[in-house]
Amino acid sequence: MKLKNNLSSPWLVLLLLPTFLTACHSFKPGKELKNHIEQELVVDTTKAVAPLKMPNELTQSLLSSINSEQSISDDLAIKRFDVAANDVEIGAFFAGLTDDTPFSVAVHPEVSGTISLNLKAVTFNEVIAVIKRMYPLDIVNEGRIVQVLPAKMRTETIPVNYLMMQRNGLSTVSVVAGGVSQFAQNSGSSNSSSNSNQGSQEFGSDDQSLELNGSRIQTINKNDFWKELELALKSLIGSSDGRYVVASPQASLVTVNALPSEIRQLKEFLRQSQENLQRQVILEAKIIEITLKDEYQQGVNWERISSGLEGGVSFATTAGTTISNSISAVLGGASSLTIQKGDFNGVINLLETQGDVQMLSNPRVTATNNQKAVIKVGQDEYFVTNVSSTTVTGTSTTTSPEIDLTPFFSGIALDVTPQIDKYGSVILHVHPSVTETEEQLKVITLDDQRFELPLAQSNIRESDTVIRAQSGEIVVIGGLMQTTTEDEESKTPILGDIPIFGNLFKSIRKRQEKKELIILIKPTVVMPDTWKKQQGESRKLLNTWYEN
Repeated sequence: MKLKNNLSSPWLVLLLLPTFLTACHSFKPGKELKNHIEQELVVDTTKAVAPLKMPNELTQSLLSSINSEQSISDDLAIKRFDVAANDVEIGAFFAGLTDDTPFSVAVHPEVSGTISLNLKAVTFNEVIAVIKRMYPLDIVNEGRIVQVLPAKMRTETIPVNYLMMQRNGLSTVSVVAGGVSQFAQNSGSSNSSSNSNQGSQEFGSDDQSLELNGSRIQTINKNDFWKELELALKSLIGSSDGRYVVASPQASLVTVNALPSEIRQLKEFLRQSQENLQRQVILEAKIIEITLKDEYQQGVNWERISSGLEGGVSFATTAGTTISNSISAVLGGASSLTIQKGDFNGVINLLETQGDVQMLSNPRVTATNNQKAVIKVGQDEYFVTNVSSTTVTGTSTTTSPEIDLTPFFSGIALDVTPQIDKYGSVILHVHPSVTETEEQLKVITLDDQRFELPLAQSNIRESDTVIRAQSGEIVVIGGLMQTTTEDEESKTPILGDIPIFGNLFKSIRKRQEKKELIILIKPTVVMPDTWKKQQGESRKLLNTWYEN
């Protein structure tokens, strides 16, 4: 289908409307444009292109032929009858099956054998399906002709719509906890530096070893669709009696040589595979930092927030059961928090009652099934990680410094991998991180020499979790707390500004603030009616914008 290259295309209006409304803060067009956009939104997109007009005689002829074929198919699909056959020759069986129907049957000369069936209240298509599964026959329906062929090896080429690429993803979260007590002299045993445990790192030298304990989560995502597909199809078909499978990723084709029944199974496998692979989900995320009020220093009170939300909040345990609106129950082992009614504004408005809310990032991305999506917003800054010097001695001694610079990221990173089922449920692997990197001057004194080392200091808040949600629900990741201490100065006007003497009229006190990082993620599975819902949201946004 070709879209018109002008503003009258409803799809173009739908796609450009959010951008247009966002950009037009200082300019409000007239009501005529609003009415025009609303008319385009209600237009049936299937009629965006005017159909080719045909002569009435040709149209009536085609419609009568189509209606006739459709009525025959409908009659056969609805009409039910009994089948009772005991060792009936195949040709005679199909002749009797198509008797009193507009269908004809053609039986291949090499087809031989008998059929025995005893079925009650079945349709024509159900009988054909049963015979295909029970007898080694290749039955093909073309128009009004039923062809019965012997089940011989044949070659068929099947299209497979998927990208020719390999994709690898890696997410790692490490927590290293070192201590003075873990630093010990090597006892001299040859096995002292060879022992290692999961979740620990060990660094050794000739006379000492240092073991750093901690934890580590590493998630690896590998996708090589065409290689895995060819292996799966070869396992499904086998290689005996001339069977083979050839995958051509560049042409997006699979060629198979097998029996008709095996080819049908292979087609069904490919159909379901493509259906699962092509599922999509729209991921909307809100990364929020809330500076908590004095009465909420323990963190956000989700029980109070849930009482103000339509539908409330539920906490899913690892066993899959749901506990509603009970913080004490969460402490008993809940692994995720889900808001049934996916309203970002309602959650944010209730969060504002517990502190000052700052929106750090508002990413939105569409991801396909089992494919990692990565969002990164921030900047890379270079910091000194190593300083050395090289001395060259010749006619004169020259010392030149060597400085190693390493980039450190400051900002927000979010990677999400969705798994989507046909009912609209989504399992998400979510790895958010917020990193703040700044320079720290470290002073070290060795042998009466003072060294100033400019080092990078990072403040990291991240998590790695796997959660489950329904399409349209909001998943909450919270509890990432941070305490900041600031010097708050108070002074007497004028007198406090006097150099040196003004210090007598100043006072400085430490003020602490607690901040909590909250990530809200809303998955919306793309269903057949998703675009209609998007039309409704666009129309609602348009009306809201004009009301303001």
